[in-house]
Amino acid sequence: MPTYQYKCRDCDFEFEEDHRIADRNIPVDNAWRYGSCNDECGENGASCDIQLVPQLLSSISMRDSFRRHTSDGWKDRLKEIKRQNPGSDLDT
Repeated sequence: MPTYQYKCRDCDFEFEEDHRIADRNIPVDNAWRYGSCNDECGENGASCDIQLVPQLLSSISMRDSFRRHTSDGWKDRLKEIKRQNPGSDLDT
């Protein structure tokens, strides 16, 4: 399950939770479960205005991940297989 980061818009309250993708908005929709801003900013009974913090995109694309992130030993093994099978169209 992915880990999501949440933050209150009114105070400095931040937390992380693991949720299924479909359930990622549960803390946003049920902010009263996570407390109130009165601990941080002195407001009486005001529940936190929790928002989902946008996540940074991964810098690794799936398109080129094989070439950039495959160990050299595996690449050597693929070259050996290609040498043993000259008619194959296996890329190395």
